[in-house]
Amino acid sequence: MTDEKALVPANYVEQLPSTQVGTDEDFDAIAKSSDFLPRLQLYTKGKAVNKKLVAPGNYGIPVTDDEVTDLGDEIDILPLARRPKAIDLKDPENIVAVFDVNDPEFKRIQVQSGEKESGCMYGPSFLVYERSTGQFLEFFCGTKSARTEAKRIFPYLPLAQERIDRDPKLAEQQPHDAIPVTMKSRLVEKGQWSWHVPVAVKCSTPFTTMPPTAMIVEQIVKFLDTKREGAAVVQEPAAPGGEDPDARVR
Repeated sequence: MTDEKALVPANYVEQLPSTQVGTDEDFDAIAKSSDFLPRLQLYTKGKAVNKKLVAPGNYGIPVTDDEVTDLGDEIDILPLARRPKAIDLKDPENIVAVFDVNDPEFKRIQVQSGEKESGCMYGPSFLVYERSTGQFLEFFCGTKSARTEAKRIFPYLPLAQERIDRDPKLAEQQPHDAIPVTMKSRLVEKGQWSWHVPVAVKCSTPFTTMPPTAMIVEQIVKFLDTKREGAAVVQEPAAPGGEDPDARVR
């Protein structure tokens, strides 16, 4: 009986024609589960940590309920844009996300975020480019601790001359591109509560590899066009239980 395995040449791969049409980047793009911006999240407790998908105190990118890309407890990002965001997660079938601070719904969520188990969060939301994955991500600072640290990220955002000209408080500033930031984490312990908080410091290592400028512009425009968010908000999880007593999220 002929052994069919023996008939396959050891270097048969070298003899094959091209096995795909298009580039690897093309296939990565069309294989995405959605067109929504992935999230960057600081994990401390909750299902993902309990399942050992990510270590507590580490940053991660949630992929599915059973998969998290664990980035470690120190990452480098470029903050590219910011927007206000308020989100009400009480009803998983009808999640509310608002991006206008003058909207009554934003104000309602902001007030209710201080109530126990309200399911409400608000704060600055950043578009960032993460070094190790080469991905554009959303980093939402929706808890009291995260909102405090978000202020330290503001100076690293790109600063255009146009903004300097219309804001007297920036008169002494010079225009600049996005400045690299290193994000770390710190454990806070208060009584029976303990949770990790983000820590932002200036990064000493420049980003030497970046996407084309046109792609960066496209991502910024999409991020600031909040009307296109639509069903993206259903991807936003509640903060893990016990992450931050100030969050008051189930």
